[in-house]
Amino acid sequence: MKPINKFLRRENKMKTIIKVYLSLLLLTLAIAASPGSAWANLAANTQITNAATLNYLSGISPMTATASVTVTVSLVPAAPTIVAQGPYTTQYAGPATTLTDTFVITAGSNGPDTYNLTAAVVTDVNGTGAGVAVVAPVSIILGASVTVAGSTATIMDVPADGNANSSVNGIEVGDTVVINGEVKTVSAIFDNPSPNGISTITLASALVGGAPAAGVLVEEQKIIQTIVTSGTITTVGTSLVVTDTITATSATTPFPAMTSSAVTNTFTSGLATLSKYVRNVTTDNHTAGTTSYVFNGNTYYWKDNSSGAPAVMSKPGEVLEYILVAANIGTGSVLSSVITDVVPATYVTFKTGVYGGKDFMYWPDSTAPGASSTFTAATGDDAAQYVTSTITVNVGGATPPTPPAAGGTIAAGKIVIVTYQATVNP
Repeated sequence: MKPINKFLRRENKMKTIIKVYLSLLLLTLAIAASPGSAWANLAANTQITNAATLNYLSGISPMTATASVTVTVSLVPAAPTIVAQGPYTTQYAGPATTLTDTFVITAGSNGPDTYNLTAAVVTDVNGTGAGVAVVAPVSIILGASVTVAGSTATIMDVPADGNANSSVNGIEVGDTVVINGEVKTVSAIFDNPSPNGISTITLASALVGGAPAAGVLVEEQKIIQTIVTSGTITTVGTSLVVTDTITATSATTPFPAMTSSAVTNTFTSGLATLSKYVRNVTTDNHTAGTTSYVFNGNTYYWKDNSSGAPAVMSKPGEVLEYILVAANIGTGSVLSSVITDVVPATYVTFKTGVYGGKDFMYWPDSTAPGASSTFTAATGDDAAQYVTSTITVNVGGATPPTPPAAGGTIAAGKIVIVTYQATVNP
């Protein structure tokens, strides 16, 4: 009886050891699955199977008893990283003007996690009613896994996820992944059907930093966008500036979230002014105290008629030259720019052929007086025309469109010049 009792005591002791071992294993795995745990470098859905074997004698024959337990590693949710692109700029064209902002979001969890996306306007300068919306979808899934020993610079060995398909923990062919800070494209997937096996994620190009160690995250990365709507500008000529952010919130308790840095969206606004001056080409006769404008070596004059004497004095038969100065003093371009000028035909006669055989001189940029063009007064051959005492000139750019087109574009800070001449009637 003594050998039998001794054997039974040994068997009970072995069972106790197995129970304690399994309890410790379960406790360890429970800690590993806790949010924020240092054990989050175990991939979610990893199958951890532990088997124990009991060898014993029953009578004269050796016998074996086995027991096993499988634990699945839980998802440890973590906030993703978000890198905002930009800034972005466009011309303000009304309250519905839009800009598209781009953000790069990278998974942070140890397995596939769903992130809900929301956007918000942070500041709205020189405007009212700005808005922002996430471009669909407003919820995304980012896959993730963790390397195990044996990975190379091109092939990432990761635990099987227990679901035999063409995806490993949400990572598929064509996805963009980040490994040790390097951004790569997935070219192939081997999804091991064995829940305890090793799956592989093959990269289209090798990691510059070489094979990763065990425990390195393989994080999916996606591009997300928002549409920013300008709203109504307050002061024309000054840019309307809207900043926005995007927030990605994990759908898994405790719902960790990340908000991007703000992206600056600038809606530029043009504001044009028009000035007109004149000079007496024949005698340069002008009134003292007038406002002058010097261009291309000539001085032109202007004076408010309500203040008394006119800017320039002239006699019948003398030639006057008018200069039209269109300036864009805003932060954006002005579009469809057309100057019209009615010539007082009762008192003066429009003079033709004075600029190298043509009737108008045009400068798209007052700071470059050497870069000029000449136009005729005829209809339909260039950017200017003279019809029934009315001058029409499309202005903006080196070659403004031919009338009756919609007009030209004057860039921010540019000054466009047009001159023409007339003879005082006898």
